[in-house]
Amino acid sequence: CFSDHTDADQSMETHRAVENEKVSADKMPKQKVDLQALPTRAYLDQTVVPILLQGLSVLAKERPPNPIEYLATFLLKNKSQFEERN
Repeated sequence: CFSDHTDADQSMETHRAVENEKVSADKMPKQKVDLQALPTRAYLDQTVVPILLQGLSVLAKERPPNPIEYLATFLLKNKSQFEERN
């Protein structure tokens, strides 16, 4: 029973820390998040999902003959827009 309470407390502390980082990210130029400590889904959501979704959307509209190379080029060309979010 005690360990359940501790896990819940840790979960709430993690949630608060994430919320605080969102708020302070606007105030501080480069707030580093410990990406290694995030769960897999949160890590992917914060690092590659936004640019990947945009790239896949453009890819679906353009339908180039070389989709993998096109997506790779899109990711490299547009990465600077998304790096600031991490």
